[in-house]
Amino acid sequence: MHNVTKTGKVVPIGASIPLAGLLASLSRALDLTEGEVLGHSIRSCWIGMTLGRALNLPADQQAELYYALLLKDAGCSANAHETSSWFGTDDRAAKHALKTVDWSRKTQAVRYALSQAKRGGNPWERLQQIVQLGKRGPEEVSRELVAMRCTRGADVVRRLGWVTLAPDAVLTLDEHWDGSGQPQGLSGPQIPLLDRILALAQTAEIFWNRHGPAGSQEVVRKRSGTWFDPELASTFLTLSAGAQYWQDLKNLDGLQAITALDPAPKSIPLSSLDPLLDIARTFGEVVDAKSPWTATHSVRTAQVAQILAKTLGWSVRQQQETLLAGFFHDLGKLGVSNQILDKAGPLTPAEREAVSAHPQLTYEILEPIEPLRALATAAASHHERLDGSGYHRRLQGENIPEIGQVVAVADVYDALAHARPYRRKLSTEEVWSIMSPESGSRLSSEAMEALQWVLEQGGGAFEEGPESAADPGFMPK
Repeated sequence: MHNVTKTGKVVPIGASIPLAGLLASLSRALDLTEGEVLGHSIRSCWIGMTLGRALNLPADQQAELYYALLLKDAGCSANAHETSSWFGTDDRAAKHALKTVDWSRKTQAVRYALSQAKRGGNPWERLQQIVQLGKRGPEEVSRELVAMRCTRGADVVRRLGWVTLAPDAVLTLDEHWDGSGQPQGLSGPQIPLLDRILALAQTAEIFWNRHGPAGSQEVVRKRSGTWFDPELASTFLTLSAGAQYWQDLKNLDGLQAITALDPAPKSIPLSSLDPLLDIARTFGEVVDAKSPWTATHSVRTAQVAQILAKTLGWSVRQQQETLLAGFFHDLGKLGVSNQILDKAGPLTPAEREAVSAHPQLTYEILEPIEPLRALATAAASHHERLDGSGYHRRLQGENIPEIGQVVAVADVYDALAHARPYRRKLSTEEVWSIMSPESGSRLSSEAMEALQWVLEQGGGAFEEGPESAADPGFMPK
């Protein structure tokens, strides 16, 4: 029998995590979904905070601005499926291309839609996609996609707490000074000041990243009075006039530098994992929103994994660590195209390679948070297999973290027990017939025994949640 008896704690009890550092690291997962380079939200935050300080915003408003900037894309996954479906293309590529388009101008919006429709398809496929887009109209498509993203993003920020103004700033992220924005068509001072800063900061960062300082300044100058508050645009152009501004942006050194800008620093003590679990679940739900085929998958997998940990007799703390890893395990899927996630047929080798990269991305997102490095390794090991046939590191046997072994069993179980675009939902008997031959060879035998025991009780615990799981150590050995 392969032993996954849990010893020790993965998340140190005496440590704490700066809230700003945690959210800054997690914001990079949002960058992936928007098709941007990791660090886009962090750099946008730096630009926005320089504006906030230059405007002498009160300290409480600067704190709101800080979190709104880091979490401005919290709703990014809500429209990923629709973007991919409506345009017939990679949602991340379509979003990336949109960032430099003045979509408030009809000619540019139409040109964008034509360029993105079924990219890579043959002329007939592209024509069919264009006809479908034409039935909806570029303006309607734009409005719906923006509304999905901003409404969901505001809900996420509101749920995370600590802030009162930031959710509305995220909700109105894509409004324009001249009233040409979405989804409400607000104009001028109707648009909250924090939102005006968000809108300028993210555009300035995107154009800097692609076209350098001159490109960033030019787009702000050009859109002053249309997209952007003219006074705010003038302040930005003054601030960014010297080379040092851009050098400081270029040299921005990850989480430590951006955490230092937090106007009202807060820390999350790890003596209790409850606050961290709330954040982790919220981000797990962001991942799950990316595809209707995996809706609630992260949450269900986490809960199944916790039930298995409890059934194995692990301590409450260790069960919570397992739950945490489950919530976080698929963060990297935010970097996978919906054309792959929603595909009904078999994947090509290139598509399989793209999917296989998601555990590595999960690790890269969590790894900079020092107290969570062991957890990052565990969460990212959910596709490793005992015989070394898994991915992304090809770990074998005892080299796979215990939590990772349990999350792996929960992940496989949940995936098989729910429908996917390429197959129907499988019955419990069908799921077990597929999984049981891998017990002890590819999947942990102890975790599989725990799964079997819970299923033999009727599997009700998986439907009702962790509280209905067996008492620790109750499973027959």
